[in-house]
Amino acid sequence: MLLQDPARLLMPALLALPLLIAACGEPVGEIEMPEPSGEVSEAEQRLADAVREPAALPEPLVAARVPEGQHTSDVLRCLRGRDTAIISAHRGGVEEGFPENAIETFANTLARGPMILEMDLRRTSDGVIVMMHDETLERTTTGGGNVSDLTFAELSALQLVDNEGTTTAFRAPSLAEVLNWARGRALVQLDVKRTVPVEEVVAAVVANDALSYAAVITYSVEDAIRAAQADENVVISIQITEQEHLDALLAAGIDPARLMAWTGVHREPRPDIWDMVAAADIPIAFGALWYIDRDVMESGDVSIFQDIADGGVTVIATDIHWTAYEALEERQDTVAAFRACTAQ
Repeated sequence: MLLQDPARLLMPALLALPLLIAACGEPVGEIEMPEPSGEVSEAEQRLADAVREPAALPEPLVAARVPEGQHTSDVLRCLRGRDTAIISAHRGGVEEGFPENAIETFANTLARGPMILEMDLRRTSDGVIVMMHDETLERTTTGGGNVSDLTFAELSALQLVDNEGTTTAFRAPSLAEVLNWARGRALVQLDVKRTVPVEEVVAAVVANDALSYAAVITYSVEDAIRAAQADENVVISIQITEQEHLDALLAAGIDPARLMAWTGVHREPRPDIWDMVAAADIPIAFGALWYIDRDVMESGDVSIFQDIADGGVTVIATDIHWTAYEALEERQDTVAAFRACTAQ
């Protein structure tokens, strides 16, 4: 049963928000990439075996089994056709005791209701793509230094820390591990950090048979084109806030059926941008992160989430995922729509 106490819903997010805001910087500069070994390390195999235990994690309230021949973008179009918006749980749905970018956190989120899981990708020194937002380890683990300086086995020896600073028993998973756990369970958005070649992420999505339920987040038209060149069927999330962005993507030959339009993080709804994207029949995503989330926590007025959905947005990214989910439940039946748009 979903929590109904608004204060209890808002407090964990209020405590976590300053830490999330402080962690949003991105490294800049040229980084030399080691060649991937092509071998699965002992630690990666051990973790992959562990998550395949059927009783280890709770199952989703509504499993995301994408219909045969369809992709995440098709599911979003189906939801839009049912006038239903879905929440994107930022960094997987962080809560007290559940740190960001952990499979245990992903499972905890989906056990209570259907959402999309947004997660972050970094790369270890031996070429393993892992779940981690920061390039440095101090904020989110019991270790220190850079992710790129550790092997996957060394990273696996560290424990994850939640946003209240509490050490958990959880460890940073690899991308392959997450994609295998998510199959038949979740729709995932893979936020590719600048230290990770987008082609390697697409290759991992293909290798793990995840094209139907994974979307690759890119930050430039150039990266979106590189992702599409790596595999024409991959679903790409790309910022589209101006007509020029859309024109460049279409001119590059990217299939609009495989696009999600990220329309940015703003202090208020942006129907001008949304109308432009909707005319191209591309699902619209919008960030309530930081500004709108903060205003909702301060005022207690959650109606803006309904206003965003009414404006045609299908995916709302937020740190206060359950507050937003409950607000949307006043205008829609999320579970029924999600079941109808996935293979339930």
